[in-house]
Amino acid sequence: MDLFSEIEQRKATNAKKLAAFGVTTSMTDGGLVKVIRKGAIVTIYTVGYERRDGDGLMSVLREQGVRAVADVRECPVSRKPDFRAAALRALCQTAGIEYQPWPMLGSTVEQREELRASGDFRNFAYRFRQHALETMVADLTRLAESSRRVPTALLCYERLHEECHRSVIADLVADQLNATLIAIQ
Repeated sequence: MDLFSEIEQRKATNAKKLAAFGVTTSMTDGGLVKVIRKGAIVTIYTVGYERRDGDGLMSVLREQGVRAVADVRECPVSRKPDFRAAALRALCQTAGIEYQPWPMLGSTVEQREELRASGDFRNFAYRFRQHALETMVADLTRLAESSRRVPTALLCYERLHEECHRSVIADLVADQLNATLIAIQ
């Protein structure tokens, strides 16, 4: 079995396991897409750039019909040149996707350091949610209104939705809109 076949088989096995928990998945050219929750008319996407290049990211976003990227990193810098703010903005522009910086919705350095030290994402997500509800309500509402007008993907580094603060942001925005939430893996 070649490496590609092995990866495809592993993805199919993981999809079956997720289905047992009520998580719908499907394969696309860009990878696995998970429906985190079903909602009304609006769909919000989340995506991480870990293990991607700029062209691959733009391709999967276009494939899903995303028209705006909400960059929810506090500091939109990266070791990967394609994902530094200016380069990402240029990639989006070339792809016909609007780039929206939302650094005020990022997790803080202190929050990330605490997560790194503890390794407890569940506690981090709980605390980040409380922080967001105390300090980010107006920005979350603005992001919800923007997402209502144009199909939007929340972007951060981590490839897995459930291992990133964007999962909390996406959930809070989806709550406001009764939106479907899809994670592009």
